[in-house]
Amino acid sequence: MTVIQKPRRSRGLKSMRTAVVASAAVVGLVVGGGSASAAVDDSNSVVDGGGNTITVSQADTFINSVFPLDGSPLTREWFHNGRAIVEVTGPDAADFEGDITLGYQFGYPASLGGELTFNYTTPQLSVSTDDFTVSDILPQVGTTVTLEPGPGIEDVEVGTGSASGERTEIQISNVHGTATNIAGNVSVRPYVKVVSSNGDTAVTYGKPWRFN
Repeated sequence: MTVIQKPRRSRGLKSMRTAVVASAAVVGLVVGGGSASAAVDDSNSVVDGGGNTITVSQADTFINSVFPLDGSPLTREWFHNGRAIVEVTGPDAADFEGDITLGYQFGYPASLGGELTFNYTTPQLSVSTDDFTVSDILPQVGTTVTLEPGPGIEDVEVGTGSASGERTEIQISNVHGTATNIAGNVSVRPYVKVVSSNGDTAVTYGKPWRFN
């Protein structure tokens, strides 16, 4: 996943382990300009000490459940597409600096023992022009969590990147996930968090997507 920022006037195992694996299929973009066509699904705001309103949103969210390649009734597989948006309004909006965190909450009724693993690898890309700079936001991230027999909920952070200026947008395309050796339904809830350089925090949670 990569970030495009405008200048400041801008996790088929055959073992009895439970695993969730995700990877990026194509590049995601953070665009400095507006996106009028984005359909906002959820958002949350915070007002900082300087009177600036910091709003974090998820838009065009679609998590598509597909038939698992291993054919196991204990495996779930899906793809995630959407956008994460940070917008700032107020007297110091153009000078805003902060960090974005993308993550998921995984809910499961029972596991057969083992671990939850989330792996995320992005393309390497570096481009500079007079108007834009492009840099990696999440070059590689891995997380491993030991799961209880269940039921349970696990929080997995995909990674973090930087936000600046009045608008930062990340496009998420074909993020791939699988969950193996899970008994019962699996629920996936995406979230986005932004923390300003002064510590002001806003988090937005999307609706749960359930896989039978």
